Amino acid sequence: MEPAASIGKLGFRRWYERQLLEGHAWLVTCVLCMLAVTAVLEELTFRGPLGRVLAYGTFAFVAGALALHAFARYRRIMEQAESLGDRATCGACGTYGKFSLVGAPKMTVRCRGCAHQWSLLASPAPETIPSRVPGAERPGMR
Repeated sequence: MEPAASIGKLGFRRWYERQLLEGHAWLVTCVLCMLAVTAVLEELTFRGPLGRVLAYGTFAFVAGALALHAFARYRRIMEQAESLGDRATCGACGTYGKFSLVGAPKMTVRCRGCAHQWSLLASPAPETIPSRVPGAERPGMR
């Protein structure tokens, strides 16, 4: 389901919570698959019957492919949740995650506290991005 549709249906906080749960479920899947791969590779010997070697090799390959897929899903879900979570604070009153969805395509939202509108897909305003001057030292670093 698209983020706009599920945020509109569940609300931002519940959507965000579910994204974190789903993302970490994929991470656990990745870890379990990698444990399965290591266990199979530990048990694999090339002195046994060919069918057993092929079965272990196939299992290790499938578990490794699933681990890669699970890690990719974990990263995609967490990056999306973090991206939208960074923009979920109302610029006018500072309330986090309490808004209603106004426009689905651009994910325009309205704060429930002060009725301020902004887009969750837009990048932050330039004045909120910290500037870094090349060659400038950090305080306390020499």
